[in-house]
Amino acid sequence: MDTNVVCFNLGPRERQKRLMVGLMGIIVGIAAFVMLRASAAPWWGYLVLMPIFMAGAMGLIQWRERTCIAFARLGVRNLDRGPEPITDEAEKQALRARAASIQQRAILIGVLLTVIAVALSFVG
Repeated sequence: MDTNVVCFNLGPRERQKRLMVGLMGIIVGIAAFVMLRASAAPWWGYLVLMPIFMAGAMGLIQWRERTCIAFARLGVRNLDRGPEPITDEAEKQALRARAASIQQRAILIGVLLTVIAVALSFVG
C-alpha cells in the first residue's frame, strides 16, 4: 500500500466520541483557566491546564484525521462494527505514523495553550 493513500481507523460513531472528548477537554480547560484567573493563582498553577488542553487537542485531531492513536498502536480499526484487526502491514505503518503526528501536534497545542494561559496570568 502506498503510504500516500489516505487510510483511517475510525467510523462515524467513533469519530463522534473523539469530537465530544475534544470539545469537553477544551471547554474544561477554558473553565479551569477562568477559575485560576478568578482565584489569582500563581503563574505555575496554570501548568495544570497542560494535560487538559492536550487531551482536548488530541480528541479534536483524532476526530479530524479519522484516526485513533490507541487503535493504530494496536493495529486495529473500529468502523462502528467493533474492533477488527488490520492485516495490511503498510496500512498499519501508515496509521502508526499518522498517530505519532497526531500525538506530537496535540502536545504542541497543549503546550502552546498553556503558555498563553501563563502569559495571560501576568496581565492585569
